[in-house]
Amino acid sequence: MKSSEDQAGAQAVELSAPIAASVDAVWGILTSATGFSEWMEGKVTFEPRAGSPFRAEFPAYGIVLGGKIVEVDPGARRLVLTWGIVSGPDADVFPAGSSLVQLQVHPDGPASRIELRHTGLRSAEAAAQQEGGWRFQLSKLDLKANRADLAAGLDRTLPEWIAAWNERDPEARKAALARCCHDDIVFRDEWTSLSGTALLGMHIGNCHHYMPGYTLEHTGDIRICRGEALVGWRAIGPGGQPTEGFNHIQADPDGKIRRVTGFQAA
Repeated sequence: MKSSEDQAGAQAVELSAPIAASVDAVWGILTSATGFSEWMEGKVTFEPRAGSPFRAEFPAYGIVLGGKIVEVDPGARRLVLTWGIVSGPDADVFPAGSSLVQLQVHPDGPASRIELRHTGLRSAEAAAQQEGGWRFQLSKLDLKANRADLAAGLDRTLPEWIAAWNERDPEARKAALARCCHDDIVFRDEWTSLSGTALLGMHIGNCHHYMPGYTLEHTGDIRICRGEALVGWRAIGPGGQPTEGFNHIQADPDGKIRRVTGFQAA
């Protein structure tokens, strides 16, 4: 954090945080009342235009925040709004609209970075309190944005992953792995530990050779947290009981798979 004084001795908080999601995903959360509500886990109402009232209700904590939208710049991906407490603790010393919050999203490779500046705070103590709150909220923004991006990405890559495991033809299997995995993917389970799509393709081929007739499918919901996912699987063979387990997957925000560790159910 960079903390500084602005006019008349008021304090400012400045934060910069990486977000493991695309700029579009983050900007979509910041400029949507639904996205903002899910991010902050409250009931947030506003329209993404200058002059719109902004209100955020948190019944569980007995607090309501309020202000108005000052600027929405899609080109710069900058949102500026006033900020303060309508009702709840410190409403008398930190009233609605009494401070200014600027949020700006920048591309950072395949992911993004958010810059936050909160000005007009009454004291160093108030700035420190706001810093703690914003650090928590920016960490949650990273979680929510990554979860949205990665869910969409895995919707694309996981069918290719299953197709690769069910493919008997080596070239078709190689092509399917190229569409869903990094070339240096790391794969580990109870039978092997390897790196690279070439060795993974060979391993899958050996599975078909020694366990003919088996097919793989995904089961259940995907559970995502900060670039990682848990995905259930089932292997079905001719005349036998299905084998089940789950994969722990690490992937880029666009769903490109970097690492898989397979677990078999007891």
